[in-house]
Amino acid sequence: MKIIIEDILTVTMNAKRDIGRFSLCIENGTIERVSKKHIETKRGDYIIEGKGKVAIPGLINGHIHCDVTLARGLGDGLSLYQQDHDSFVSKKGWFSDELDREARHISRILQYIEAVKGGTSFICDVPFWHYGDELVQPLKEVGLSGAVVLDYRKNFLTKERINKEEYLKTVMYLKDNGIMPVVEAPAEEDFSEDLLVQLSRWAQEFDTLLHLHLAETQWRIKIIREKFNTTSVRYLKDIGVLTNRIIGSHGVYIDDEEIAMIKDAGAGIVNCPTAEMKIADGIAPVAKFMQNDLKLGLGTDGALWNDSSDMFSEIKTLLLAQRVQNGASSFNAESALHAATLGGAEAFGLERELGSIERGKRASIVIIDCLKPHLIPFYHGTQSNILQLVTSCVHAQDVDTVIVDGKLVVEKGKLRTVDEQSLLHKAQELGEKKFFHLK
Repeated sequence: MKIIIEDILTVTMNAKRDIGRFSLCIENGTIERVSKKHIETKRGDYIIEGKGKVAIPGLINGHIHCDVTLARGLGDGLSLYQQDHDSFVSKKGWFSDELDREARHISRILQYIEAVKGGTSFICDVPFWHYGDELVQPLKEVGLSGAVVLDYRKNFLTKERINKEEYLKTVMYLKDNGIMPVVEAPAEEDFSEDLLVQLSRWAQEFDTLLHLHLAETQWRIKIIREKFNTTSVRYLKDIGVLTNRIIGSHGVYIDDEEIAMIKDAGAGIVNCPTAEMKIADGIAPVAKFMQNDLKLGLGTDGALWNDSSDMFSEIKTLLLAQRVQNGASSFNAESALHAATLGGAEAFGLERELGSIERGKRASIVIIDCLKPHLIPFYHGTQSNILQLVTSCVHAQDVDTVIVDGKLVVEKGKLRTVDEQSLLHKAQELGEKKFFHLK
């Protein structure tokens, strides 16, 4: 079956940044045609009328912890240091007892539903706890594509390491199910040359990326300074680990020289502005990242730090945070949308497959219903407000249709893949059971 989207105002995010009215043809999971002309349809084709709608590439959420979603809101008012060292959260071991196998499963599906209904087509999940058979089913069940970051430890609380054979088994399990495995590097307080070099070699051997929370907080920056008399980025470069396989989340405290190092290495950054403001990390120099052509993606982080996985909200937050920090003209709408689409694809090495609406790419497309009071008028001609509308006015609830790798996952705002209402009731009951009486 072909999917034909007729005469829709399209923000392609291609190299020319074409915006205009196109008809799109999707077949066998890929975008077969992007045409300014009418596309002939046949009986059996699935037709989507583009009038009153805008199409954009599927959004890429490059950093989120989905197994803690049932703990939503419980980290409020705490810095990351407090959560980790001196709070209700740390005393409960990040809710390791409450977030058992069942709770992690429901947490993931709940987060994935929220994400895909809000226009996310690719998600990078960074689990607190991972066991291979838990990681595949929720993504496949909901219909998302994505990556999963695999900790080198069986349990980050006990710090017991996974042996290479067991780790490789999980890597291959993910690959066999069409999910990108990503090797997790240690937090900065656990940096050691031997461990980082070993994990970098694993990433190279498994032909994947090496992820780490990078330069996120001042207290971790202080640890690196006291331990190695340098900064995190410089340390990674000094030991030969800063390569094009690195994907660093947050990147709040990175200076101009380090930006050049990251650029030269071909590494990527995924920024999470809402979480970084909510837990008082700071505001990353994202405008400088863009000015220096760094690979820049966007993420929401998890429910203990952001509370939401609304990528449209995240796009607007990124835009406004940079402007309040650097001036109204320092960061534009196109740059903000780039981080959530093609920039995210570049950070994950998937720019030939995702991030823009172009012939031959995987068909991951979001259609926004613009016939709503807060989105009228929308237009593109000699004057255009489309980029501003998408980055500053659209909400997750405005998403009408989501196509992931050629499959219709959300149709007219309704999820086609799982019984959403049943899942919501189950998540509510389990959330109350696990957390309502928690002391």
